[in-house]
Amino acid sequence: MGREFGALTYVTAGTMVGWSSGSFRRSGTPLSEPVPLPLRDNWSISLVATPAFVITVTACVVHYCYRWIGTKAFLLTASLLAIGASVLEAYGQSIWSGSAARILAGISAGIAFTLIPSYVDEFGTANRLSTQSRPPLDEILATAFPLGVLLRFSADPMWNALRWGTLPGLAFLGLLFLPESARFLCMTGRVSQAAVVLQRTHEPATQPGLQECLARWQQPGPGLLEAVQRQANLTLLIPLLSMFAFQAFIGALPMLFYLSDLLELAGQQQAPEQVAAMLVAIFTVTVALCRYFNRSQLHQRPVLVFNALLTAVAAIALGWHCHERRTRTLDLADAHTVWPFYCFTLMYVAYAFGFYRLPGALLATEVADENLFALRTLATAICWGSVYLAVRLLPILLSTIGLGWVLWNIALVALSAAGLVLLCLPGQDDYAHKVLPGVCSNSMTSSVCSSDTSTPSASTCWPCATNTGSPTAPEMFKHSEKATTHQVVTGPELV
Repeated sequence: MGREFGALTYVTAGTMVGWSSGSFRRSGTPLSEPVPLPLRDNWSISLVATPAFVITVTACVVHYCYRWIGTKAFLLTASLLAIGASVLEAYGQSIWSGSAARILAGISAGIAFTLIPSYVDEFGTANRLSTQSRPPLDEILATAFPLGVLLRFSADPMWNALRWGTLPGLAFLGLLFLPESARFLCMTGRVSQAAVVLQRTHEPATQPGLQECLARWQQPGPGLLEAVQRQANLTLLIPLLSMFAFQAFIGALPMLFYLSDLLELAGQQQAPEQVAAMLVAIFTVTVALCRYFNRSQLHQRPVLVFNALLTAVAAIALGWHCHERRTRTLDLADAHTVWPFYCFTLMYVAYAFGFYRLPGALLATEVADENLFALRTLATAICWGSVYLAVRLLPILLSTIGLGWVLWNIALVALSAAGLVLLCLPGQDDYAHKVLPGVCSNSMTSSVCSSDTSTPSASTCWPCATNTGSPTAPEMFKHSEKATTHQVVTGPELV
C-alpha cells in the first residue's frame, strides 16, 4: 500500500502543474484572468513558475533536515501543505493568497519528489536483491505525475479548487497507517524497529537481503557535495546529472505550464484546452506503457538517442509551421490546422519513452547505493531549477523571437542531448559502473565493506565474503543491539 499512497502525492504534484495551464486559463476568479501568452504580465508568469523554484529549494532543505525529522513526518506535512494550498486557491481573492497557495504546493511537491522514491524503493529493495524481476514501483510513480496533470486539465472549470484537497487528504489518511521508513530508523539507531518494519513488508525468503539492507542503512548518509566526491567517477556522474537539465530544456515539461496557450499560438484548429487534455492523456498512457518496451537496460542509451532525435524532428516541423503561419498568413484566424496536435503528440510520446524516465533509471543503475539518495536529491534540484528558468524565459522568448524560433532552439537542445548520450554515457548498460578499483565488488554493501579500520575488511565483510549459498551475518552483526557511529548492527534475526 505504500506505493499507492506515495503515488497520490505525485498525483497532487501533477495537479499543481495542471493549475498553471488548464485552470489558469479557464477559471473565472480574479487571480486567473484568461490572458494568453505572450501578453501575460510579469506577476502571472511569476505565479506560474514559483512552484518549480520552491521545489528546488525544498529538495535541498529536506535532504539536510531528513535525519532529524524522518520520512513519515515529512510526508504527512507535505499532505497537509497540499490541502492548505487547495483551500487558499479555492477561497483566496488576492495576490498574496494566490502566491501563498503556489508556495505551499511547491513545498509539498518538493518533499514528495525528494522522499517518495527512496521510501517506495524500500518496499521492493530486498526483492531486487533476490529476484531478477522487480515490482513496477518506479512506473507507478512515473505515471502518477502526468495523471495529476490530466485530472486538472480535463476537469470542469466549475470545480471548486477545494475539491482537489481530497487527493492529499486521502494520502494523509493512508500515510497515518504506514510504517516509518526503515532507512530512517536505522539511521537513528532503532534497528530492532527497522527489522520489524521489513518483516511486515517483505516475504520471509528475502531474509538475507533484508539483513544486508539493515547493515547498509546504518552508515551515515553523505551530503549532496559529499556524495559527488564519494562517487569519484565525475566523467560519468556529470553527464548523468546533466541529463536532468536536459529533461527541462528539451521543453516538454515546461510546456505543460503553458500548453493551452502554445497550442493557440500554433494555430490549433480545435479548442486548445481540449487538445491540451488529449495530449496529456496520450503522455500518461505512453508513460504507463513504457515499462513493457524498456525492460532491458541494454536498450536505454539507444532509446534516449532515438527519442531525442524524434523530439528534434517534431520541434523542427512545428517550428517551420509556426514560422510560415507568422510570416505568410495575413489573417491568422483562418490559418487553423491540426498539424500542431500531431507534432506535440510526437514530442510527448518521445519524451515519455526517453528523457522523462530513463535519466532516473540510469542514475539508479550507475551510482553507488549509499550515494543514491543524495544524488537523487541533487538531480531533483537540477531538474526543477531548470524548469523554473524555462518557465520564466518562455514568455519572454515568445514575445521576442516567436514560437517558431523557440521550437528550433528546442530542436538544437534535443540534438545536443543526443550527442551527450552518445559521447559521454557508457555503451553497455547491462552492468553497473558503480564500483571503482579497490572497492568491494558488491555495490549494495560497499558502505559496509569500506576500508575503515572500525568496519569489517573487504576480504571478510558480510555478505561479500561468500559467493555461494545464502549470505550469513557474522557474529558481531547478530547479537549487538547498540549502534554507535563506528559500529554496524542488524537488529534481531529476521524470521
